Amino acid sequence: MKKVYWLIGIVLFIIVETFILTTVSYKNNTIPDNYKIIFKGESGEVVYTTYYYEKKKGKKYTYKYINTVSSYQGYDSGSWQEKIVKKGKINKKFKIIEIAEKNNATSYVKYKKEDKIYTLEDFKNIFK
Repeated sequence: MKKVYWLIGIVLFIIVETFILTTVSYKNNTIPDNYKIIFKGESGEVVYTTYYYEKKKGKKYTYKYINTVSSYQGYDSGSWQEKIVKKGKINKKFKIIEIAEKNNATSYVKYKKEDKIYTLEDFKNIFK
């Protein structure tokens, strides 16, 4: 009889853990829409993206980024999938250029609230 209770306990534990891990990973894999700048790079059927976030707290700013890689889910699939490969905080906002370069997101840069698209070199000259 004790073996049955242990077996039921283990099965319930596995189900609860699976549910918790699935829920947590789903929440962590969302990309907030409040980014300020987006960096894009393309290589064949793969798109590299770096999202830049800037938030003001009093007189201080905090800077965050999310790096993603997008591709088709499979060779026969028409579904596009964007995966987060890295998230982080940076101390100085100009470091975002290095992060975007490491993520291969170097084809163009765009401010979210503008229609103009910049090359990475042009962006380096105007970003201050």
